[in-house]
Amino acid sequence: MCGTLLACFLSAFPAWAAEAGPVVAILHARAAPRGVASSSQASPFIADAGGGITQVLRRNVADPLANTGGNPAGMAFGIDGNLYVADRARKAILKITPWGETSVFADRCGGRPFTPMHIAASADGAFYFTDTLDSRVCRVDAGGKAAEFSRGVAGPTGIAVAAAGPIFVAGRDGKVWKFTSNRKRPTLFATLTGEGEPSGMALDEKGNLYIARDGGGVVTVLGPNGETAASYSIPDRHPVDLAFGGLPDMRSLYICGAESQTLYKLSTPFRSQRMPWEPDPPLAITEPVDGAILNRHDGEATADGLTIAVRGYSRHGAAVRVNGVRVPVRSGQFETSLVLREFQTGIVVEGPRGSRRQITVLWDRFSYPRYRMSTDDNILWLKDIARHADAYRSIFDNAYLAFWREMHRKYGARVHFNIYYETKGFNLSEMPDKFKPEWKANADWIRLSFHARANDPAQPYQHAPAEQISRDNRLVNQEIERFAGREVMSDVTTVHYGATTLAGARALRAQGIRTMAGYFRAQGALPGEGPLTGDSPLVSYYLPLAQWRYMTGRDYWKDTKEDIFFVRHDMVINSIPLPQIVPQLEKIAADPHRAEIFELMIHEQFFYPDYVAYEPDYRQRVETAIEWVTRHGYKPVFYGEGFLGAAAR
Repeated sequence: MCGTLLACFLSAFPAWAAEAGPVVAILHARAAPRGVASSSQASPFIADAGGGITQVLRRNVADPLANTGGNPAGMAFGIDGNLYVADRARKAILKITPWGETSVFADRCGGRPFTPMHIAASADGAFYFTDTLDSRVCRVDAGGKAAEFSRGVAGPTGIAVAAAGPIFVAGRDGKVWKFTSNRKRPTLFATLTGEGEPSGMALDEKGNLYIARDGGGVVTVLGPNGETAASYSIPDRHPVDLAFGGLPDMRSLYICGAESQTLYKLSTPFRSQRMPWEPDPPLAITEPVDGAILNRHDGEATADGLTIAVRGYSRHGAAVRVNGVRVPVRSGQFETSLVLREFQTGIVVEGPRGSRRQITVLWDRFSYPRYRMSTDDNILWLKDIARHADAYRSIFDNAYLAFWREMHRKYGARVHFNIYYETKGFNLSEMPDKFKPEWKANADWIRLSFHARANDPAQPYQHAPAEQISRDNRLVNQEIERFAGREVMSDVTTVHYGATTLAGARALRAQGIRTMAGYFRAQGALPGEGPLTGDSPLVSYYLPLAQWRYMTGRDYWKDTKEDIFFVRHDMVINSIPLPQIVPQLEKIAADPHRAEIFELMIHEQFFYPDYVAYEPDYRQRVETAIEWVTRHGYKPVFYGEGFLGAAAR
């Protein structure tokens, strides 16, 4: 065994050495981690020996999802967004929804019970799992019907399904077998040497197979031809499972250390293979993306419309048609131009044998430089107004709201407040309606909307059912309408921590929320890494990896399927020191894809001297940012007016 990770790389696979990172402890679990899988957001989830299923948000921070009540081992996410868990004690494959609802997905294979060990998802929606005790591999279809796939491997443990089709299964004897073309009789792929029984397995984009060696303290890497390519030393003798994940590109290998009760992370030279939830059609438009919102920076504006480039690929080789016009394909790629004349345009590419792909793009036709000022975590100033309702003659007797009125009078700023329903000793039902005429009189520059029920717990809707966020939104909205009037209400919000399930976002959309603002950054970056590297998305809602990555460099995007707009926060003012505010704004303004809309945000609590993280220069920071955007020609808007603030002129 190699003495160090570096020595392993230098002796076994020198080409990888320069790019590999050290093994880092990410999370010390309450019980031994037995399984790990990454979601469509590339965020790792672990299953522990106590039955707990937990999402790892960043180093030493995790958020519980569910408890199986058994002894889970391997896990895999399906293309439906649910998590599938092999639970040995419950002798079943369990399905866990994004909000933690747990049910039995399959508990019979060929009519007989099983004791599942590891599980892998395939692109067709099916799952394969090993039943070590009964020496068989089973296949479960998308409907939960399980049947024996093979009995060709003695004591099968680890399993991995390649995106290209082959299935790899390791046995307790150290032999690794390969099933191809859906054949149930495998061929020998490799025979492992050294200590450690093969356990969890995963594949990278180059076809390398990573195998956790339980009892050996290493992860063995087999090349595409079965040769030993590298060996990663793990500070735990019992690495039992592993999975690729992490932002921005799923290049992190997460490893379960059962002995130390620790989840480890290793940065690898190659990313994961294509996951089941990552589409790879033979014909596709790659630019622009579906839901792209295009403006004057994205093409040539003429009297006829906006001329844009359309690019894509075709594996068929022959020419394609883009909106009916023949376009040649060279080296598998095609490119043409298209004029957008309408607010919304469908772009259709058609290839041989009836192949067809369609996307929808939007044209921000009357776009101009604009900004929105929003504040999060609002409740204390509302509590103050309620507590002093008899003494205050105006809502602006409150110092916080008076400050924002000053910004409005001085710069024309329009301010959006995302508010809680309650805090200690107060809830919105206590807000008096005596100031309602004043709220309405200032509705030209004030907006109020739902943020969350309360500040705590953190990430309240990360794994919450849709009914919970729907109830809380309704609770806040009915109070806003009562004490301030519909005139100040908005169809735009930033949900607390920007964390919702897809079902939760749909619930908000059904209640009238059309636009959501977020950070679209990563959390969990190690020292020296940038804001796009980490373990989980930060304030990014439900967006899968590809859409998250797109939003990291864009002002806005529309989920056309869900009819929801997303806008990217450019600056969280309380996180930027005063001397850095202008340089940061100038940097953003230099990027044409982020320069059209400035989304400025700050949190209320930093305003108060008794807050643990009080910022004495709160006012100066806000005014510096607003003064800069004003001086550079950005107009204050609300996204609910016109098209995300841009009205025809």
